[in-house]
Amino acid sequence: MASLSPSDLPSTGERPAIQPIRPNRPFGVRLWLALMFAAIGILTGASVYLFVSASSESAAEDTATQLAQGRALDLANDLEQVPGRDSRQVTIQYRNDAFAPWVFNSDNELLTRRTIEGADTAADRTLARVPNQFRARRVALKGRRYVATLPDGGTVVALPLFRDDQVGVDGAVLVQASRPQEVQEALAALQGQRLRALGYAVGVAALIGFLVASLITTRVKRLAAAAERIAEGDLAEPLEPRGRDEIGDLGRALESMRIALAETFNALSSERDRLTAVFVSLEDAVIVVGEDGDVRFANPAASEFITTDGRPAEPLRPWVRRATHRGTVENDHIGIDDRVVGISARHLPGERAVLIVVRDRTEELRRDEAEREFVSNAAHELRNPIAGMSGAIEVLRSGAKDDPEAREHFLNRLAGDVDRVSRLTKSLLTLARMEAIGEGETHVASVDMALNESAHTAEAPAGIELNIESDPDLTAQADPVLLRQVLIGLLTNAYKHTPAPGTVTLRSFCGSENEIVIQVEDTGGGIPAEERDRVFERFYRGSGSLEREGFGLGLAIAKRMIDVMGGEITVDSQEGQGSTFTIRLRQAAPSPTPVA
Repeated sequence: MASLSPSDLPSTGERPAIQPIRPNRPFGVRLWLALMFAAIGILTGASVYLFVSASSESAAEDTATQLAQGRALDLANDLEQVPGRDSRQVTIQYRNDAFAPWVFNSDNELLTRRTIEGADTAADRTLARVPNQFRARRVALKGRRYVATLPDGGTVVALPLFRDDQVGVDGAVLVQASRPQEVQEALAALQGQRLRALGYAVGVAALIGFLVASLITTRVKRLAAAAERIAEGDLAEPLEPRGRDEIGDLGRALESMRIALAETFNALSSERDRLTAVFVSLEDAVIVVGEDGDVRFANPAASEFITTDGRPAEPLRPWVRRATHRGTVENDHIGIDDRVVGISARHLPGERAVLIVVRDRTEELRRDEAEREFVSNAAHELRNPIAGMSGAIEVLRSGAKDDPEAREHFLNRLAGDVDRVSRLTKSLLTLARMEAIGEGETHVASVDMALNESAHTAEAPAGIELNIESDPDLTAQADPVLLRQVLIGLLTNAYKHTPAPGTVTLRSFCGSENEIVIQVEDTGGGIPAEERDRVFERFYRGSGSLEREGFGLGLAIAKRMIDVMGGEITVDSQEGQGSTFTIRLRQAAPSPTPVA
């Protein structure tokens, strides 16, 4: 037998729907069983009727024959006692409507009248009408008895006559006897009773058939309704099978199937829920596309890759066709709008669909680019001070150490280069430590104290004015040390990018939804629009900043510190109009001794 390939199997959408059971049928099992039982009753009654009729007819014929023979014997005995000439008188005594005798001598000559008149014309008996009369007379004249039953129920009897004064057969008596009236009436009465019995048998058979059919169809319909509920997925109601017959066995089998299906469906539902949770939580887009190009399934992450008409985005469609022909395809760099995605597509023959997994690699590539840029910048930043330190050491070794003025110059260069390497190393260690911390423990921190301490630590350079605008008695859920470091870093950054004369504003107030808002606003040159989304990236330094001090880690460290405290930091900037960095923290209930 040839095996079927997965492509030969019908998909879920092509499988025929389950047809519901019709509640009312013009010809159900109940009617057919009732008719079957009625037919059995009719056949049985008819068979009994025919058998009883045949038996009754046979019994009536036997009785009529015996009566005819007995009366013929009585007639023969009486005829043997009188001379042949007196035979007519004797036969008159025996003659009636049902009994017609004729007497013959030994020469086979008729001694009585040929026609025997009855009470009416229909009862007249003529010798010529007696069936097989010649054979009967010959048999009787030879000394033997002849008895024959006629089709109409009559009897022909021929008996020899032996008279005492004669040697041998002296003659013969021929009798044609009809069925007696009593027997006819008994047969008629019996026939009526047989017809009534036949009617009763058919009625009882039909009634019993209807009752049995109703019982059977009720049980079968109950099983059919249970099977329909199972087919529709309703597995909660138990079947409760009854009986020890085959229908009961079928009910128990259906109940076992219901329990097994319920357990299987529960397991499948649990597995489906787990898979749904996995698909929903996936950051990768998962899409199932049918052969018609319509999307059959998609998780929430795939919404941006599906058009309004329910089809995959245009850049994905060629890969769907390729997966259909090749089986599997992959590509790590596909451009969709301003993003770069990786795609993996696999053909599903059983479902006649294509499974697509799309991974947005834009941020990953940006991080890779930022890390490559950091390596380049860090190498550049480290190379210059290290080269300077190496050169200074070589010069000092070559004799400059003996010149006080030269020695002081190169020692100052060494100190500056060491300080720059130290600051870079410290920033990297701080970032690594922040990355290793999850959401840290927070305290009730006084916002006023944090702002004042940060302002005193990061002093404004000449030409830059610092304004502090703070609502009184603000407390936030934060780590005071980290909050001060973030504010110091933001103030230092604002001072660096604000040319004199300029203004830096440090403000705090209570925002909506129980949050504390802290802002650092400057009047510097601002941030270009294309760089605003990247200022918090690690190792990223804006355009034109390579000549400035710093390594592109300050804002990344600040963002990570705010994340550790469960807050949020954003930037709003207009090029040429300055920048505003906003910190949002959870508000805390006032404490008599807030942590400084």
